[in-house]
Amino acid sequence: MEIVNNFNDEKKNGSADLESNKNTKRGLDPNVLLIVFGLIMGFIISGSFGFDIFPKDDINIPEGEIKAFEQNGKTWVAFNDPVVNVIIITDKECENCDYQEVIEMIKGAAIPTLNVRDINFDTDEASELIEFFNVRSIPAFIFDSRLVEIKEYDQIKDVFINKGESYYLDSVKAGIPIGRLIEAVKINENDISKGPENAEITIVEFSDFECSFCSGVKETVRQIMDKYGDDIRVVYKHFPIPTSKNAKKAAEASECANDQGKFWEMHDAMFEDQSKLSISDLEQTAKNIGLNVDDFNDCLNSGKYSQKVQDDIDIGYELGINGTPTFFIEKEFLSGAQEIEEFEKIIDLLRN
Repeated sequence: MEIVNNFNDEKKNGSADLESNKNTKRGLDPNVLLIVFGLIMGFIISGSFGFDIFPKDDINIPEGEIKAFEQNGKTWVAFNDPVVNVIIITDKECENCDYQEVIEMIKGAAIPTLNVRDINFDTDEASELIEFFNVRSIPAFIFDSRLVEIKEYDQIKDVFINKGESYYLDSVKAGIPIGRLIEAVKINENDISKGPENAEITIVEFSDFECSFCSGVKETVRQIMDKYGDDIRVVYKHFPIPTSKNAKKAAEASECANDQGKFWEMHDAMFEDQSKLSISDLEQTAKNIGLNVDDFNDCLNSGKYSQKVQDDIDIGYELGINGTPTFFIEKEFLSGAQEIEEFEKIIDLLRN
C-alpha cells in the first residue's frame, strides 16, 4: 500500500511510504502523541470520576515532590493536570474501531487524567454528536472544555474543531486510522464502475496507476466480481499520491480512454506495465488498445479531466485516506493489497 504519512497502515501484503518509501506499522507514531487527543460534548463531570486519580480532601498528601504514595491501603497518584473527559463514538461490533491504543498513548504522553466514556454510533446521543460535528468516520473523539487547560494545548489546537465548550478531534489531521465510515462513500454519476448500479454491495476503490500494490490487487478485485457476480459493483476513484510522478496524468489518460468506451482496457494496460506511464508511453498504449489517438491526445493535452482527478483526491483526503490501494466496502474500511479472504469476510458479513 502506498502511504501518505508514517502514522498509519502497513498491511500484511506490504506497503510503501508516500513520503519516505519506508514500511510502517498500523497505528499511531509516538511522535504524534500530543496530537491524538479525544474530545467531549461539553458535559463536565463534577465530583468523583469513578477512579482514584486525585486524593480526596481527607487524604494527607506528603510534603515534597512525591507524586505517588500509599495510604489507607491504596496507592494514590497526584497530578497537576485537570481531569479531561472524552466521549468516544464507536461501533462495538467493528474490529477496526478499537480505540484503546490511541487512548493509552494519550494517557502516557500527556493526559494521565483522561476520563473515557464510549457510546455506540447508533444511540441518540451519538447521532446528535455526529450531526453536530459532521463526523465522517469512527472512532471519533470529543473532548470537554478542560482540554484547553492542559499545558500542551497550544501545540495541538490546530487539529481540533471547537464548537461551544466541546472539541472534536479531526482524525484526518491527527493521522488516526479509520475504523469505518458513518455513511458509505457518495457515488457520482461520472464515476467509473463495473457491475450493476443496484448491486447489493458497492466497493469503492481508491487507486494509483503507479502503485505496485494497486497493480497487485487488480486480480483480487476480478476474482471478487467473478465470485459474487451481479451482487457486486466496483467503483473506481483516483488517488495518485504526490510521489508518483506520472500517476496523475495516467489517471487523466484513463478518463480520456473512457470517452471512447475503453477505460478498463486502459486501466489494465497501464497496470500491466507501470514503467510506461510517460506521455509518449500513454499515447502508444492508447494506440495499442485501439483508441483514436488524435482524440485521445487532444483530451490528455487539454487537461480535460484534471479537475475530476483532483476531486477524487480531495474526497479521499476528506475520508481520511492516507495511501493506496484503499477500499470501502459499503461503510467498511479495508486498506492495502489484501487477499481475497479479507474481502470475502466483510462482504459475507454484510450480505447476512
